[in-house]
Amino acid sequence: MARKTPPTYTLEIPLNIPSWQQHRLEKKFKIARNVYNSCLGEALKRHKRVKADIKYRALLCDPKSKERDKQLSEIRLAYDFTEYGLHNFVKPVQHKFKENIGSFEAQKLATRAFQAVEKLHFGKAKKVHFKVFDDDISVDNKSNATGLRYAEGNILWGDKPTKKHPRPKNWLCIPVIPKAKDEYAHLSLMDKTKYVRILKREVRGKVRYFVQLIQEGYPPTKRNHKVADDETKRVGIDIGSSTIAISNEETVQLRELAPECNTNEKKLRGIQRAMDRSKRATNHQNYNENGTIKKGRKTWTYSKRYIQLRRDRKELYRKIAVQRKQSHEKLANEILELGSDVRVETMRFQSLQKRVKKTTRNRKNGKINPKKRFGKSIANHAPAMLLTIIDRKLSYQGRSIKKIDTYATKASQFNHLTGEYTKKLLSDRWNDFGEIRIQRDLYSAFLIGNTTETLNSVDVDLCNVKWDNFVELHNREIARLKQLSSKTLRWFVA
Repeated sequence: MARKTPPTYTLEIPLNIPSWQQHRLEKKFKIARNVYNSCLGEALKRHKRVKADIKYRALLCDPKSKERDKQLSEIRLAYDFTEYGLHNFVKPVQHKFKENIGSFEAQKLATRAFQAVEKLHFGKAKKVHFKVFDDDISVDNKSNATGLRYAEGNILWGDKPTKKHPRPKNWLCIPVIPKAKDEYAHLSLMDKTKYVRILKREVRGKVRYFVQLIQEGYPPTKRNHKVADDETKRVGIDIGSSTIAISNEETVQLRELAPECNTNEKKLRGIQRAMDRSKRATNHQNYNENGTIKKGRKTWTYSKRYIQLRRDRKELYRKIAVQRKQSHEKLANEILELGSDVRVETMRFQSLQKRVKKTTRNRKNGKINPKKRFGKSIANHAPAMLLTIIDRKLSYQGRSIKKIDTYATKASQFNHLTGEYTKKLLSDRWNDFGEIRIQRDLYSAFLIGNTTETLNSVDVDLCNVKWDNFVELHNREIARLKQLSSKTLRWFVA
């Protein structure tokens, strides 16, 4: 019987480091970046060798089967295109820098590089990126016994001081001091530390360092944290690219995802245009007369203004990412206050980001319709991140999100009163039930919350029992939405 892995959570604390320790830490980060780039380059070479193998390419054209997958795996193993194959590659590389980077830390860097190329190999990514000198970077260990570790309130890294060498040049001892009133951090530090991660980030133009302690166990419960009284309470969720519909016995809501962190497109576009002008002015030799970039290897020169604009753009994206995550964390807590039996449709948001392949024309004016879909909306609102956060919070209770079978249930087409399925256009936002009109997304959330335990059909009897209460809560929510100033939400009830 497989041993159950104990739960873990992450505690992040900012570090206040004097300048002499920053220099040592920067040296370690520089070495880690070079080790990562070396592993990434080697993994790319092995990936290309595997892809160039005639037998491998022939097998990719065959129908999928277990025997085919086994043969493909054997070919990858023959070219040593595996995670542990890259661990063997990094051994001599790490040996040259053993005074600054431990073997476990080098192996984690190799694993990270292999996972990046593995996504490229299986078509889940289009390209990989090497780390440049000003990129954010992190280094973590595999255990808390040797190398980078946390002990007695300090982060230790490097050779220990001895009588012969009282001040080793690579030794770091950084105190971890949480805020005095941060009760959550103080309680978390009492748990066992599995391993440590140190991060380098650029925040508001300044380089800052953080430590992430991966703790074993469940995170401490905050004083203002609320949970559902009854764990069997159901919460149905119909999540879209920019909104989420929530249905429960106590409330029915239609919410915009992360409404406070929409990207300032005008400001971002101005920064990008200024960057392009600066880049063209300092690298005119790399452009053709028609403005396109020349083919082949090129050397780029960047002005100080371009570098500052790039930092401004990076800071803009960083702020949006932080605000979006905070908004999702709050919304996830509000959803879990309603109930722990959270149900949602199985969704593939990646497919919604892809452009339409078929070219169509507008029936009214004959113009070609744009092929873009929901890429920008998904990038701004990150619906998949919200589901991941809810699932993580539920895992602390020993539960998980229940994903219903989308194709079998067809919540957006089903009518529980008649038992019929009716296809609808995306622009159809209402369902007609005689004299009653129900908003489409809210009704889908109601049906999802009232599915059977097999998660492949709607429990019609349960829907009939809860129908009158749902209609009353639905009408209140529609009245509230019509009074809002949000154009996004008003469009859904127009």
